[in-house]
Amino acid sequence: VWVDEFEAMDLLDCLDTTWSGAMVYIDDRTTKDLDRPYGRVNRKKLKSKMMQKCIANGVKFHQAKVIKVIHEESKSMLICSDGVTIQATVVLDATGFSRCLVQYDKPYNPGYQVAYGILAEVEEHPYDLNKMVFMDWRDSHLNSNLELKERNKRIPTFLYAMPFSSQRIFLEETSLVARPGLDMKDIQERMVARLRHLGINVKSIERT
Repeated sequence: VWVDEFEAMDLLDCLDTTWSGAMVYIDDRTTKDLDRPYGRVNRKKLKSKMMQKCIANGVKFHQAKVIKVIHEESKSMLICSDGVTIQATVVLDATGFSRCLVQYDKPYNPGYQVAYGILAEVEEHPYDLNKMVFMDWRDSHLNSNLELKERNKRIPTFLYAMPFSSQRIFLEETSLVARPGLDMKDIQERMVARLRHLGINVKSIERT
C-alpha cells in the first residue's frame, strides 16, 4: 500500500515494512521511479485494529451466511441461514466474482486477476533494497522461448517484488486482468523463466 494513504487513516502501526519508493520497469530501456513510500501491511495487526475500532464504536456482529437479499424502496432485508432477518440501509456484497447477492441486467463477463507469489530465501537478487518493484513488465527473459513470448504478447504479466534483504524477497508474477483468467501453470512457467534470467536462485520458500 502507499504509506501516505495509511497515514491518513491512522494505520501506520499496521505496516511491518516500508520502502522509500517504488520502481516500474516498462521495458529494458524505460523505467519509472515512483517517489512515493510504499509499505507491506501486517494483515493480523490491521484486522485486530479494525475489530477494536468496531467494538469501540458499538458495531454489532452477527455470524451467519446471508442467503438472500430483498431490496425495497427505502431499505433492504438480509435473510440469514440461521433464520434471522436483518434490516439494512446499505448492503455491501463482498462475495467477489461469484456474485452471490448481485443480479445483473447485462451478461456477466468478469475479468480475472491471477497471480503466483512466493516469499523466498534466495542466493541474491538485483533489486535495490530501498525500493519495492511495483511492476516489472520486461519480457527479454522470454526471448529464448518464442511460444511463451507469444503468449505473453497476448496476455502480458509483470513481476511484483518486495525485497526485505539481499537474500529474502517476496516475488509475484501477475496477470493484471484477462478473460478468461490466465492458467496458473502458465503464470508459474513465466515466473521461472524470469527468475532464471535475473539470476535469482531460490534456496527455500517460506510460503506461497
